Amino acid sequence: MKHYDDIAAEDYYEMGYAWAQTKNFTKAKECLAHAIEMNPHFIYAYITLSEVLSTMGNFDEAAHVLKKASKIDPAFHRLEYLQARCHYKDGNYPAALRAIERAISSSPQKLYTKTKQLILHAMDVEKEK
Repeated sequence: MKHYDDIAAEDYYEMGYAWAQTKNFTKAKECLAHAIEMNPHFIYAYITLSEVLSTMGNFDEAAHVLKKASKIDPAFHRLEYLQARCHYKDGNYPAALRAIERAISSSPQKLYTKTKQLILHAMDVEKEK
């Protein structure tokens, strides 16, 4: 990758972020996807793209984007937490549980353990239906 590709990726990221702020999520998605295409290691572009997708209601796709990012940077445990949130919002509690357990195994933060309790509670409620 050439240096100017990184600069162009940042430009597309900034445009995508700006589109998201104006609630034009389709344009934001296009720009952020292009930023990732230009710089596949641009983790924050993945995170912002997943936020846009979540806002659009595409929680499964948002989780998939975060999963790609976590393969690029496995030490960034927050990506696992964000995946858990996406799966939870999508109603996929088993996937949410797996993601939050990966986050906890990397960093047993209080936020992660509380999130796991919330997911387990949702799974119990689902079983009772």
